[in-house]
Amino acid sequence: MSRDDKRRRKRRQRTEGDPKSVWIMMSAAVVLGVVIIAMVAQLVRLNRQGERLNTQTKTEASVDNSRKNDKKAGESKKAKETAAPQETQAPAVEHIRKDLDPDKPMVALTFDDGPYDRVTNRIVKALAKNDSRATFFVVGNRVERYADTMKNAFNKGNQIATHTFDHGDLSKMKKKQIRRELKRAFRVMKKINGEEPTMLRPPYGNVNDKMRQTIKIPMIYWSVDTQDWASRNSKKILKQCKNISDGDIVLMHDLYPSTAGAVEKLVPKLRKKGFQLVTVEELFYYKGIDAKGGKVYFSGK
Repeated sequence: MSRDDKRRRKRRQRTEGDPKSVWIMMSAAVVLGVVIIAMVAQLVRLNRQGERLNTQTKTEASVDNSRKNDKKAGESKKAKETAAPQETQAPAVEHIRKDLDPDKPMVALTFDDGPYDRVTNRIVKALAKNDSRATFFVVGNRVERYADTMKNAFNKGNQIATHTFDHGDLSKMKKKQIRRELKRAFRVMKKINGEEPTMLRPPYGNVNDKMRQTIKIPMIYWSVDTQDWASRNSKKILKQCKNISDGDIVLMHDLYPSTAGAVEKLVPKLRKKGFQLVTVEELFYYKGIDAKGGKVYFSGK
């Protein structure tokens, strides 16, 4: 075979092979295109499903939040509807008992500087157990913190009076400051008990003419000082109470466990001796004392 024949044969082979190669490539391209289209379609479908799920989740979350908000609003409304009457209701407890015997001796235990749950509640329990009551001169800035404690004492028939809001020395204040101090105390006490206090114990026992002119409720001193704040000893407190007599107002502080311990022993002892343990209001009522605003009272004698 000549060289020219060989060349012609190679050219013919290349020419015959080209259509087959082209067909293979075109087929591969078609298959690849179909695969790509299928993949794109699948991605679009998955994306749409994801969007639907996302939308559904957001909707469900929105509904849940709406239900929770509706529930909270309903509970808040119900709480307000329940609480509202409490501000206008008359006290459930009569704070001056009409069944006491005016011919039997009476003594008024009084407690300053509270409320304090660990001590006040013990005192209230001891009083209730012995059919007795007392007067608590509370400090306004402690009232909200121990609101339940004060409310419990109030509901048991005890008198809740004021010892100012910040236990500041009223004798060193101007008239405007005195009014503001008492107004703050009155507001927070009325918020919880529904009543403003009708008596005041001046901090540190200090009183001057400016206070007498400014203060519109009676100021209550004492005739027996237990010195419980100094001794913080139940036995010494009881010793200070040995000479209690009819009409006495006894000073204590419901901040110290030792005071509660003394009261738990003192109350039944006084009851056994025939004393009626009363609030200052009750003491004045039965002793015929018409307490005036701005005046100081030491006892019911």
